Amino acid sequence: LEGLLSLRGVGGKTANCVLLYGFGKPCIPVDTHVHRISNRIGLVKTNTPLETEMELIKIIPKRYWQLVNELFVKFGQEVCTSRFPKCGRCRIINVCDYKDSNG
Repeated sequence: LEGLLSLRGVGGKTANCVLLYGFGKPCIPVDTHVHRISNRIGLVKTNTPLETEMELIKIIPKRYWQLVNELFVKFGQEVCTSRFPKCGRCRIINVCDYKDSNG
């Protein structure tokens, strides 16, 4: 991981994607979508993607790590968007803290 992070322009999410998809190493790539959704549905209470990654690793079984990125990114792009989430289309709204305070 450190070797990848030393490359200019490579951050945590990109490095983890290379490890996961390129080398099959279990990890949780956390981007803005994974970070936002994890906080909105109460899986974590964190301020940064790195904090989110560290907390998700503690609570999600390793066999599901790859799915976190794949499902949350798509969900974050299509439903749980940053500025105008489509709460009416959300199938997990019953576990969402965001809808209670903003939706």
